Amino acid sequence: MTAARPVDAVFFDLFGTLLSLNALDDACDRLLPGRGAEIAARWRARQLEASWLRTAMEQWADFDVVTVDALQATLRELGVAGSVDDDVLREVAAAFVDLPIAAGASDVVEALGATGLVTGVVTNATSRTLGQVSERLPPMDHHLSVDAAKRFKPHPSVYQLAVEATGFGADRIGFVTANGWDAAGAGAFGLRVAWLRPDSNASLPAVGAPEPIVATWPQISAIFARDGR
Repeated sequence: MTAARPVDAVFFDLFGTLLSLNALDDACDRLLPGRGAEIAARWRARQLEASWLRTAMEQWADFDVVTVDALQATLRELGVAGSVDDDVLREVAAAFVDLPIAAGASDVVEALGATGLVTGVVTNATSRTLGQVSERLPPMDHHLSVDAAKRFKPHPSVYQLAVEATGFGADRIGFVTANGWDAAGAGAFGLRVAWLRPDSNASLPAVGAPEPIVATWPQISAIFARDGR
Protein backbone atom coordinates (compact mmCIF):
# COMPACT_ATOMS: atom_id res chain seq x y z
CA MET A 1 0.00 0.00 0.00
CA THR A 2 1.35 3.42 -0.90
CA ALA A 3 1.62 6.18 1.68
CA ALA A 4 -1.03 8.86 1.67
CA ARG A 5 -0.02 12.49 1.54
CA PRO A 6 0.42 13.68 5.15
CA VAL A 7 -1.58 16.93 4.81
CA ASP A 8 -3.81 18.81 2.37
CA ALA A 9 -2.53 22.31 3.17
CA VAL A 10 0.59 23.95 4.56
CA PHE A 11 0.61 27.36 6.22
CA PHE A 12 3.63 29.45 7.17
CA ASP A 13 4.46 31.95 9.87
CA LEU A 14 5.66 35.27 8.46
CA PHE A 15 8.04 37.19 10.73
CA GLY A 16 11.16 35.21 11.44
CA THR A 17 10.07 32.37 9.15
CA LEU A 18 9.20 33.43 5.60
CA LEU A 19 10.82 36.78 6.33
CA SER A 20 14.24 37.02 7.97
CA LEU A 21 14.53 39.28 11.01
CA ASN A 22 18.26 39.88 10.56
CA ALA A 23 17.72 43.15 8.73
CA LEU A 24 16.22 44.65 11.89
CA ASP A 25 19.74 44.94 13.31
CA ASP A 26 20.77 47.39 10.60
CA ALA A 27 17.52 49.35 10.89
CA CYS A 28 17.95 49.70 14.64
CA ASP A 29 21.56 50.79 14.26
CA ARG A 30 20.13 54.11 13.06
CA LEU A 31 18.71 54.65 16.54
CA LEU A 32 21.87 53.89 18.50
CA PRO A 33 24.91 53.18 16.31
CA GLY A 34 26.75 50.05 17.32
CA ARG A 35 23.85 48.68 19.35
CA GLY A 36 21.44 47.75 16.57
CA ALA A 37 21.42 44.02 17.33
CA GLU A 38 20.75 44.66 21.02
CA ILE A 39 17.87 47.01 20.27
CA ALA A 40 16.37 44.67 17.68
CA ALA A 41 16.41 41.69 20.06
CA ARG A 42 14.88 43.69 22.90
CA TRP A 43 12.31 45.24 20.56
CA ARG A 44 11.18 41.86 19.27
CA ALA A 45 10.90 40.53 22.83
CA ARG A 46 8.79 43.51 23.91
CA GLN A 47 6.65 43.21 20.77
CA LEU A 48 5.80 39.58 21.45
CA GLU A 49 5.34 40.15 25.18
CA ALA A 50 2.84 42.92 24.48
CA SER A 51 0.95 40.79 21.95
CA TRP A 52 0.58 37.95 24.45
CA LEU A 53 -0.50 40.30 27.25
CA ARG A 54 -3.03 42.08 25.04
CA THR A 55 -4.55 38.73 24.08
CA ALA A 56 -4.70 37.50 27.67
CA MET A 57 -6.14 40.83 28.87
CA GLU A 58 -8.51 41.20 25.90
CA GLN A 59 -7.02 44.60 25.10
CA TRP A 60 -6.80 44.42 21.33
CA ALA A 61 -4.64 46.73 19.27
CA ASP A 62 -3.33 45.73 15.87
CA PHE A 63 0.24 44.59 15.35
CA ASP A 64 1.39 47.86 13.82
CA VAL A 65 0.40 49.65 17.02
CA VAL A 66 2.01 46.94 19.14
CA THR A 67 5.20 47.20 17.11
CA VAL A 68 5.56 50.97 17.54
CA ASP A 69 4.67 50.77 21.23
CA ALA A 70 7.30 48.05 21.74
CA LEU A 71 9.99 50.09 20.00
CA GLN A 72 9.18 53.14 22.12
CA ALA A 73 9.27 51.01 25.27
CA THR A 74 12.66 49.62 24.27
CA LEU A 75 14.10 53.10 23.76
CA ARG A 76 12.74 54.21 27.13
CA GLU A 77 14.41 51.23 28.80
CA LEU A 78 17.69 52.22 27.18
CA GLY A 79 17.24 55.85 28.24
CA VAL A 80 17.38 57.27 24.71
CA ALA A 81 13.70 57.79 23.85
CA GLY A 82 13.89 61.58 23.91
CA SER A 83 16.87 61.72 21.57
CA VAL A 84 15.27 59.88 18.65
CA ASP A 85 13.55 61.90 15.95
CA ASP A 86 9.90 60.89 15.45
CA ASP A 87 10.36 60.45 11.70
CA VAL A 88 13.33 58.15 12.22
CA LEU A 89 11.40 56.14 14.79
CA ARG A 90 8.51 55.64 12.36
CA GLU A 91 10.88 54.63 9.59
CA VAL A 92 12.58 52.07 11.81
CA ALA A 93 9.22 50.72 13.01
CA ALA A 94 8.24 50.23 9.37
CA ALA A 95 11.27 47.98 8.82
CA PHE A 96 9.07 44.93 9.34
CA VAL A 97 7.41 45.65 6.00
CA ASP A 98 10.73 45.52 4.14
CA LEU A 99 12.22 42.39 5.69
CA PRO A 100 13.84 40.11 3.07
CA ILE A 101 12.51 36.67 2.25
CA ALA A 102 14.42 33.95 4.07
CA ALA A 103 16.85 31.94 1.98
CA GLY A 104 15.14 28.87 0.54
CA ALA A 105 11.63 29.88 1.56
CA SER A 106 10.30 30.80 -1.88
CA ASP A 107 11.48 27.55 -3.46
CA VAL A 108 9.72 25.52 -0.76
CA VAL A 109 6.41 27.37 -1.03
CA GLU A 110 6.41 27.06 -4.81
CA ALA A 111 7.31 23.37 -4.67
CA LEU A 112 4.48 22.60 -2.25
CA GLY A 113 1.99 24.50 -4.38
CA ALA A 114 3.13 22.59 -7.45
CA THR A 115 2.14 19.31 -5.79
CA GLY A 116 -1.43 20.52 -5.39
CA LEU A 117 -1.22 21.39 -1.71
CA VAL A 118 -3.07 24.48 -0.54
CA THR A 119 -0.58 27.03 0.82
CA GLY A 120 -0.91 30.15 2.92
CA VAL A 121 0.34 32.48 5.63
CA VAL A 122 -1.01 32.83 9.16
CA THR A 123 0.55 35.88 10.74
CA ASN A 124 0.36 38.43 13.52
CA ALA A 125 0.87 41.10 10.86
CA THR A 126 -1.98 43.47 10.12
CA SER A 127 -3.98 43.02 6.95
CA ARG A 128 -2.40 46.23 5.68
CA THR A 129 1.16 45.07 6.30
CA LEU A 130 0.41 41.60 4.93
CA GLY A 131 -0.98 43.18 1.77
CA GLN A 132 2.26 45.09 1.27
CA VAL A 133 4.49 42.12 2.02
CA SER A 134 2.50 39.63 -0.07
CA GLU A 135 3.61 41.36 -3.26
CA ARG A 136 7.12 40.00 -2.59
CA LEU A 137 6.09 36.54 -1.43
CA PRO A 138 5.69 33.55 -3.73
CA PRO A 139 2.07 32.91 -4.82
CA MET A 140 -0.09 31.36 -2.08
CA ASP A 141 -3.76 30.56 -1.75
CA HIS A 142 -4.42 32.31 1.56
CA HIS A 143 -3.05 35.33 3.39
CA LEU A 144 -4.50 35.25 6.90
CA SER A 145 -3.99 38.07 9.39
CA VAL A 146 -4.88 37.97 13.08
CA ASP A 147 -6.98 41.07 12.41
CA ALA A 148 -9.82 38.63 11.66
CA ALA A 149 -9.55 37.01 15.11
CA LYS A 150 -8.53 40.08 17.11
CA ARG A 151 -6.20 37.82 19.05
CA PHE A 152 -2.51 37.17 18.57
CA LYS A 153 -0.73 33.88 18.15
CA PRO A 154 -0.52 31.49 19.91
CA HIS A 155 -4.24 31.88 20.70
CA PRO A 156 -6.20 28.94 19.19
CA SER A 157 -8.58 31.28 17.35
CA VAL A 158 -5.70 32.37 15.11
CA TYR A 159 -4.84 28.85 13.94
CA GLN A 160 -8.57 28.25 13.53
CA LEU A 161 -8.44 30.78 10.68
CA ALA A 162 -6.55 28.20 8.59
CA VAL A 163 -9.21 25.58 9.30
CA GLU A 164 -11.99 27.95 8.31
CA ALA A 165 -10.19 29.15 5.19
CA THR A 166 -9.54 25.65 3.85
CA GLY A 167 -12.32 23.53 5.31
CA PHE A 168 -9.70 20.96 6.38
CA GLY A 169 -9.37 19.57 9.87
CA ALA A 170 -6.41 20.74 11.91
CA ASP A 171 -4.73 17.35 11.51
CA ARG A 172 -4.73 17.81 7.73
CA ILE A 173 -2.93 21.16 7.89
CA GLY A 174 0.82 21.55 8.14
CA PHE A 175 2.39 24.58 9.75
CA VAL A 176 5.94 25.87 9.38
CA THR A 177 7.50 28.28 11.85
CA ALA A 178 10.92 29.21 13.19
CA ASN A 179 9.45 30.45 16.48
CA GLY A 180 9.29 27.94 19.33
CA TRP A 181 6.30 29.58 21.01
CA ASP A 182 4.44 29.48 17.68
CA ALA A 183 5.35 25.82 17.16
CA ALA A 184 3.98 25.07 20.63
CA GLY A 185 0.73 26.95 20.00
CA ALA A 186 0.10 25.44 16.59
CA GLY A 187 0.91 21.95 17.82
CA ALA A 188 -1.40 22.29 20.81
CA PHE A 189 -4.17 23.36 18.44
CA GLY A 190 -3.63 20.19 16.42
CA LEU A 191 -1.72 21.39 13.35
CA ARG A 192 1.14 19.23 12.07
CA VAL A 193 4.12 21.42 12.84
CA ALA A 194 7.56 21.62 11.28
CA TRP A 195 9.85 23.75 13.41
CA LEU A 196 12.78 25.51 11.78
CA ARG A 197 14.69 25.40 15.04
CA PRO A 198 17.08 28.37 15.17
CA ASP A 199 19.85 26.40 16.88
CA SER A 200 20.43 22.93 18.23
CA ASN A 201 20.08 24.06 21.85
CA ALA A 202 16.65 25.62 21.37
CA SER A 203 13.68 23.89 22.96
CA LEU A 204 9.94 24.44 23.04
CA PRO A 205 8.46 26.31 25.99
CA ALA A 206 7.54 23.81 28.72
CA VAL A 207 3.78 24.12 28.28
CA GLY A 208 2.82 20.54 27.45
CA ALA A 209 2.62 21.02 23.69
CA PRO A 210 3.41 18.05 21.43
CA GLU A 211 6.89 17.93 19.99
CA PRO A 212 7.07 19.25 16.41
CA ILE A 213 9.11 17.86 13.56
CA VAL A 214 12.47 19.62 13.68
CA ALA A 215 13.37 20.57 10.13
CA THR A 216 15.34 22.79 7.80
CA TRP A 217 13.96 24.57 4.75
CA PRO A 218 15.23 21.89 2.30
CA GLN A 219 13.37 19.20 4.28
CA ILE A 220 9.94 20.85 4.33
CA SER A 221 8.76 19.60 0.94
CA ALA A 222 9.60 16.00 1.77
CA ILE A 223 7.80 16.26 5.11
CA PHE A 224 4.53 17.59 3.75
CA ALA A 225 4.34 16.74 0.06
CA ARG A 226 5.02 13.02 0.25
CA ASP A 227 2.37 10.97 -1.55
CA GLY A 228 1.89 7.70 -3.33
CA ARG A 229 1.78 8.93 -6.91
